[in-house]
Amino acid sequence: MQIQRKQTRIAVMILLLLTLPGLAGGQQPKSLVASANGDGTIKLGSEEFKIYAVTVKLFKDGKAEINLVTDITVFVNGTWSRGVDAENAINIKIKGNVMAGNMEGGGKLFLSANRKSIARLQLEVLNKTTSKVIKADFDAK
Repeated sequence: MQIQRKQTRIAVMILLLLTLPGLAGGQQPKSLVASANGDGTIKLGSEEFKIYAVTVKLFKDGKAEINLVTDITVFVNGTWSRGVDAENAINIKIKGNVMAGNMEGGGKLFLSANRKSIARLQLEVLNKTTSKVIKADFDAK
């Protein structure tokens, strides 16, 4: 009798964990806005600029907007998906830009442990028009 009660309580707890949003721990937000100050560099061909801050907007439809704050502000649009190690990294894919489809590449966005701010960002994109590689590497403080 006591074993049945214990099994029933365990079954109810498992059911609650699987049905209540956010309690299971496996659910992730469908969209995210995160930013961070820190140190990094962006190389645009032979030119190099220091990155002071990054803001990332990940939308639930899979679109991504990335703002890199340097001496100039760089806006990057693309798409995002969760990586195999979804707890740690988000895959970013860049294809085209607002004016023409001349950019192609991608990178990874690493979030903090609480998944509310940026820990690290790495991007590598090829400008197909100029054949120059754009590399960004940023670490949050």
